[in-house]
Formats: sequence, C-alpha cells, structure tokens
Amino acid sequence: MMPELPNRAMESSSLLQEAVRVLEWGRLLELLAARAHSAMGAERCRALPLETDLDAATARLQETAEMVAFEESGEPFPSLSFPDVRGSLGRAVKGATLETHELRDLSIVVGLATEVARYLGRCREQAPALCVVAASLDELNSLHHVKTAIDRCVDPEGNIRESATPDLRRLTHHAQDLKHRMRDRLEVILASRRYAEVLQEKYFAQRESRYVILVKAEMRSKIPGIVHDVSASGATVFLEPRELVELNNSIKVAELEVEREVKRILNELSTLVAGHAPAFLSGLEVLGRLDCIAAKASFSHLVKGRPISLNTRGRIALRQARHPLLVLARERVVANDILLDETVRVLVISGPNTGGKTVTLKIVGLFALMVRAGLQPPCGVDSEMALFHEVYADIGDAQDLAKDLSSFSAHITQMIRLLEQATSEMASRHIASGDQSPPGAATGATRELVLPPKALVLLDELVTSTDPTEGAALAEALLIRLAGLGMKVVVTTHYNSLKALAQTTRGFMNASVEIDVSRLAPTYRLLMGTPGGSSAIDIAGRLGMDESILDHALGLLRREDRALEQMLGDLQEKQRRLDQDTARVVELKVEAERSARMASETAERLRLSEREERKSVKKKLTDELLHARAQVQAIIEGLKGERTLIKAKEAKQRLAEIEGQVRSRLVKPAEAVPIDQLKVGDRVEIVNLGAAGTLLEPPQGKKRVRVRVGEAEMSVPVSGLAGLAEPGDAERSHRVQSDRARRLIAPEEHEVPSVLDVRGRTADETLELTVAALDRAALAGAALLRIIHGHGTGRLKQVLREYLKESPYVATFRPGEREEGGDGVTIAELK
Repeated sequence: MMPELPNRAMESSSLLQEAVRVLEWGRLLELLAARAHSAMGAERCRALPLETDLDAATARLQETAEMVAFEESGEPFPSLSFPDVRGSLGRAVKGATLETHELRDLSIVVGLATEVARYLGRCREQAPALCVVAASLDELNSLHHVKTAIDRCVDPEGNIRESATPDLRRLTHHAQDLKHRMRDRLEVILASRRYAEVLQEKYFAQRESRYVILVKAEMRSKIPGIVHDVSASGATVFLEPRELVELNNSIKVAELEVEREVKRILNELSTLVAGHAPAFLSGLEVLGRLDCIAAKASFSHLVKGRPISLNTRGRIALRQARHPLLVLARERVVANDILLDETVRVLVISGPNTGGKTVTLKIVGLFALMVRAGLQPPCGVDSEMALFHEVYADIGDAQDLAKDLSSFSAHITQMIRLLEQATSEMASRHIASGDQSPPGAATGATRELVLPPKALVLLDELVTSTDPTEGAALAEALLIRLAGLGMKVVVTTHYNSLKALAQTTRGFMNASVEIDVSRLAPTYRLLMGTPGGSSAIDIAGRLGMDESILDHALGLLRREDRALEQMLGDLQEKQRRLDQDTARVVELKVEAERSARMASETAERLRLSEREERKSVKKKLTDELLHARAQVQAIIEGLKGERTLIKAKEAKQRLAEIEGQVRSRLVKPAEAVPIDQLKVGDRVEIVNLGAAGTLLEPPQGKKRVRVRVGEAEMSVPVSGLAGLAEPGDAERSHRVQSDRARRLIAPEEHEVPSVLDVRGRTADETLELTVAALDRAALAGAALLRIIHGHGTGRLKQVLREYLKESPYVATFRPGEREEGGDGVTIAELK
C-alpha cells in the first residue's frame, strides 16, 4: 500500500493521491526505501515530502548531488546504519530502566553523529547543503559525556562491564570466588568413592541457579539433600547435597548483590539518557534524513540519474529521458527528448497503440514529482524541469461499479473536480497578479497566457468510451479551457481533430510515437512537433486479423480519413529520416572535431620531435666543431715547433680543408650564397661562432670585412663567412640569431674578457657561452678563463666541469680560491 504523504504534499489530497497512484509513485518510494541503511531512513523514504517552493526543491536536489559526489569519491560518506532508539528514549523518559543493549545502541547513535560531523567538517566546502542538514547534529554530538559513561559500563556486545564500578568489581569477584569453591567441592564429591554407586553421571549441573549433582532415582535416599528436578525419563534426579546448601545460599546472595549493583548502574545511566532525550530525538531525525539522502544518491546511481535544473516558468526540457521503473526492469530502454518551452501549454501525443504514449505521460509526471522530492531523474545533461505545485493524472480505466460509474462517467467526474479546483486556484492567482478579467474567460487560442503554470495535468485518451464525434468536440473544449486556466497539459489521443487543433492553435503542440512502417512495429521514439496516425487497421493485420475484415474496414473508412492517415504516416517517415540525417550530421561533427583534435596532437608531437631532433643535430655539430678546433690547435702547435715555409703551406692547406668540412656541415648547400655574390646588407653567418649578422661592406678582394651582429660590429675574416639565402622568415631568423650573438660575442670587437658569468643560464646556454669564450681566449693567447656559475642546485657546475674535462683548449681546471669566489667559480687554465 502506498504510504501517506505529509500534509504539505497533499494540498489537493484526493486528486494528488489519484495522480501518485496511477504514476506508481508509491512503488518508486518502496524501491527507494530499500536503499536506506536504517529503519528511520526507510521510513522517511516511504513518506518523502514534495516541496512546493523552488528554493527548497533546489536545496533537496543539491543535497542529493553532494551525496552522489561523495559516493563516487575515494572517501564515501560514513555508513548511516544505526538503530532506532526512539522507543528506548520514550521508556527512559517515563522512568523505566533501560537494558544494556539499549544503552549500547544509544552510544552507537552518539558515535555516528560524531563521525558524520567530523567527516563534514573536512568536506565543508564540497557539501554546503549537507552541512546545513547536519547542523542540528551539534547538540547530539555534544553528548560525549553520555557516550563515555555508557561505554565505561557497557561493552560493544551489550554486556555490563565488570569494571563499571569498584563495588561491581568487588561483588563480582566475591561471587566468582564462591563459585570456584563450589566447583572444587563438587569435583571432590564426583571423585569420592562414597558417591560412586549413587551417581548417574560424573558431572554437575545447575537448576534454579543452584549447583546440583545427577543421582540415580532409586538411590536418592542414600544422600541427604534437596531435589530440584527430575529428568524426562525419571531415571535421574538433580540433587543438591545437604553439604552444599550453605555454599549455594552464599552464591545466591552474592549474585543478588551483583544484580542489585547492575540495576543501580543501569538505572543511573537511564536517568542520564532521559535528561538528554530531546537532543537524542533531534539527532535521530537528522541521521534519518541523511540516510534518506544517501538512499536518494544510491537510487540515482541505480537508475543512472543526473542533476537537473528547476524553473518556475513552465519550461520542460528533458533530454534522453527514461522511465525510472523501466530502467530498473529492462536492460535497454529507449531514451527520448521531451521539449516544451514556456509558450507551449498543451502537448497532444498521438500515434499507434503500444507505441509508448502512456509511458511518455508517466515520465513527465514522475519527473515532476521526483524533482520536488530531491530525486535525480534518469535523463541527460542540461535537462530542465518546471516546478509544478500540483500534479493531476487521469490514466487508465477509472470505472467503479460500486459507485455506479461507467468508464466515461468516471473520467468526466475526475475532469469536473479538476476544473472546479483549477478555477478556484486560478481566481486567486489572478487576484494576486492584479488581473481583473475572469479566469478562463478567454480561450488559449485567443488570449496570451502570461502567468506561469503551477499545475501539470496528464490525461490519457481524453473523453473516450462515448460517441467519437461528441467525444472529440468535448475533448477539444476541455483542452482549451485547461490552457486558459494556466495549466500545463500533456494528453494522448487518437482524435484527428485534436491533432489539427494542436497544429493550428497557439500554445498547443503535436508529438507522436514513431512506428516502423516496414514492420508496422513501434520504435518507442517520441517525435516532437509531428502528429501521428493510429495505424489501427495495419496493426490489426500484423496481429493476424482476417484479410477480408481488413478490406471491409478500409472500404468503410472515409476517403478523407484514409488520406489523413496516409499523410500522417508520410509526415512521420519524413521526420524519422530528418532525425536520422540530423543524428548523422552530429556524428560527423563529432568525428570532425575528433580528427581536428588528433591532427593538433600530431602536430604538437611532430613539433616536440623536431625540437629534440634539432637538439641532437646541434650537439652533433658542436662536437664536430670542437673536433675541428682541436685539429686547428694541433696545427698551431706544430707551426710553433717548426716554422718553415713548407710547413706553413701545409698548415694553410689543412686549415682550408677543415674550414670547408665545417662549413659544409654547418651551412645547408641550398641556403648558402657564394662569397663573391655577397653585397652590403646581405645576411651572413659567422661559421666559427654560429651567429648570423648583416654584411656592412663588400667582401670582394678583402681578407676581413665588418659585420653587424645584433647591436655590435665586428671584423671577421672573409674565409669565416657563409652567405645566407633570404627566406620568407628572414626577419624572424635575424632576431633569433641576433639574440644568440648578443649572448656569444664580447661587447667590444678586440676585447677578450678573462671572466665569463653564466649565472641564471640554462645548461645548453652555458655550454654555448663557454665554447665561444674558450675559442676567443685561445685565439687571443689568454692563459686562463674564470667562469662564474654560482652554487644554486649544482647542475651548472656539474655540466660545465664535465665539459672542461674534454675540451681541447683546457689544460686543467680547478675551483676558485676563497678570494676568487670559492666553489661558485671554476678557473680553466688554457693550453
């Protein structure tokens, strides 16, 4: 049975109850309750309130969204499984003494409140709505002293602790000592030869909390004592020997003292709990509400629900909407877009039977209830739902023989009640808005509706079970009146006149459920803006109806009706093809975007690969340049040792060969311009420095020429130049090379500094600057080079010194002395 909803959800109790009945709202709530972890949470789920205020409904949806986010995170919300202790609290308030397990349950509730408060304290920014709900837990969370008192006396299994009080420990130990003495005495008796022939079994038992031995019935007179029980067969007597009576009495007294102390402790704890009953009850309500929210989040995951926006303008934009109960029952459910903007007051859904018209009605109705209850409906992103204060539904056969109501009478009675209530509410809204015209006086076809709809009306097969002509006329008049009363109406029909009304009347809109013409089978797809034919004769034929009957029916069908059915079928087929083309366009757009993204990623990978390749080529060329410099240095050393004309010619020839090799490697043939073709203003590269500049004088017939590199001018041997072609990006190349030149060459043409400062440079820049500085120092005959690199991470120092080990110019190197800069400086002594 469907649970009763709270009063605020039952403003129009009878009509709303009928709506929630036909929409199977109670079944959905039962499924929701099954997701709760506590009885109180399940209770709240079964009586889920329906909000009528936009802010309140939005807050409920926000709570669910935050809980869903927690469940999907790596640190889910604490489990809200807790006992319902409201009965125990009621007994405590009335003065009853609670049992140990009841006190343990109360301790569990306080502990859970503390855990929830601690969790939300860590996630306050991510869950503002849940923090508002949990704010009332503070009072329960403050009852740590109550939990401490209970935990000190009661263990997690619900048993009284021996250490609860010193008196209880003393009395318990005393009782245990007496029991040990009793067992010792019993073991002596059982082992005694005196009792051997009278004992039925050699073990003892307890009857009425007194220790007894098992004696043969016929031998009971042999041992004086008290009989406490007889076995079912009568063969065994449970006898308390006289010598054990006094010790049993002592044990009984000790146990009574223990029980009295336990009762005193429990009574004291019960009184303590009773004093804080309001805080417990308030906290329990909050925990139950949080458990209900957690159940909503779990249900959302189950039906694949999504966040949805709310509005009060009457706008419905449900994308990829599915019936939640169908999602749970079937593996695959056809999703549909249901789009009704503010201007549409009446949606007329037509099409064949079993095509999904009623399911569409129920989707809209259930979503209208779900968003008011904070449930995420199964739909796509960017969906939107209007907040309706009232939901009315007339779905299915309402025939009631007990009330002498036919199907037609029952439906009309429902419509009369709806109109009476709607007229009353519309009148109050008109008064509140200052509108002086009587409500419903003008029809939806002639009067602009300015007030947003507050009620949703769902009508399945409006005005049937009567003469079709009269029924269609009455249905048309009812829809126009409902639209004029400011309601949002979704109606299913087979009446062609209603389809025509929706096609020609402002505020009305057609929709249809699709049918596969080739198979005459429903596809369960909803086509917005298109009316649909009933296809009754065709479907009857598919189901096996006799052909002669079908032919007779077609003959009886009026020519205009047949033409209309054919037109609607063609229209629906065209709409289906258009939807397919639109879907294909969307797919192609997505594919194009994906291809563009892949192309961009490929270009980025190629760019990175090219950068790495350039680094590799640059390193290779640098190595070759260093090798060439070493060869040059060797030739210079040879000339110093043997200064002859022949040796000088050989050295000159060898230097020319080395220069040609280096130039061929450093300058691409396609980019090189012959020296004799260069003129003032041409771009040239100074090969040994790897820097580009602008020629300031013609090189023809000269050994050295002036070249501007960046802001500096320098005199360069003509043999050390390579002409550069002027590509389209010459200016960009000029800027790059100028910047490199500013880093590599000295500020003055003939000045050869003995200090190089590379602090703040990258490793690659440091090596470039060091190579250039060593080159200039070696050519100038300098004895040493002082390189300042600083301390930093030590990376520059490591790279620099590793290079100096292999440099052909460096004889040795060392860290600087304290006065030279210490280990932040490296002194390179040149060969």
